[in-house]
Amino acid sequence: MTERVRIGLIGVGGFAQVHVGRLQEVEEASIAALVDPDPNKIAAVKKRFPHLADCPAYDGHKEMLEHGGLEAAVIASPHHVHCEQIVDSLRAGLHVLTEKPMVCTIEDAHRVMEEEQKAGKLVALAYQRHTQGEFQFVKKCIESGAAGEVQFLSAFQGQNWMKGVAGTWRQILAVSGGGQLNDSGSHLIDIILWVTGLQVSKVCAAIQNFDTEVDINSALTLEFTNGAVGTLSVVGNCPVWWEDITINCSEWSFFLRQDQLTYCTGDRGEMLTLQSTRYGGGSPDRNFVSAILGREEVLAPSVCGLRTIELTEAAWKSAEMGEPVSL
Repeated sequence: MTERVRIGLIGVGGFAQVHVGRLQEVEEASIAALVDPDPNKIAAVKKRFPHLADCPAYDGHKEMLEHGGLEAAVIASPHHVHCEQIVDSLRAGLHVLTEKPMVCTIEDAHRVMEEEQKAGKLVALAYQRHTQGEFQFVKKCIESGAAGEVQFLSAFQGQNWMKGVAGTWRQILAVSGGGQLNDSGSHLIDIILWVTGLQVSKVCAAIQNFDTEVDINSALTLEFTNGAVGTLSVVGNCPVWWEDITINCSEWSFFLRQDQLTYCTGDRGEMLTLQSTRYGGGSPDRNFVSAILGREEVLAPSVCGLRTIELTEAAWKSAEMGEPVSL
């Protein structure tokens, strides 16, 4: 008999339904509880996914935890409640997979990691790029030393975020914890740090809010502890989705355009294209369940959430002060 992991879904609107779809494909996973303060969202997810029609539903995560019977929680709620929900779930003995950003402050990141250690449970982040073959390939080449030392990188992300989420909680600072840099931009910050293994030593940032409460466009200049330099730009008023990452090492160069990887090796300057876009077709949800069952390691652990918010907070501070900030 296949061992099944009973999961409670905290927050069922928006991207949470992507998690439902992914978990449907994981034989060892079972969604056993739903949490959302809005009964209309509960009704909507049950209508879209008939297999959840009889799933117990709660208007708060604490009520769900009190009823027990779960091994894990998937959190897809507004950013400002992530920390409390992660900590409460850990204290209830559950493993946790959380949407980005893990938390909205460095202080909360440390709190989560301390509780994770005390509980002896897993905390994973839903950074899907960690499961994608092109990013895994670049990380492996850098870690092995084949590509040489990372010396320069540039990362750009454009999205029609300002208009797309206007009027929602994502542009309310007290709920979102920050704007585009802390939302979709979180993916970009995380992946360049994870793939390269670099640590930021200094950041200089300029930010545009366009009369909103939160950051829309952010331009960061970065210095790293190994001497590398780089730039990172998150543009929230771009009319089209676009992501572009360049990593230049002492031996090889990597060019990631819209998740398509082209790379150059050696002195000949020959350009190669990675044919496989994924290794095994995984997802953060599948990796999470497999890690709970002891079959894999978590691909996006809590330390990734800490590193991401460290750089994000430093960028906010730099833009506010109008000068570089050291990490």
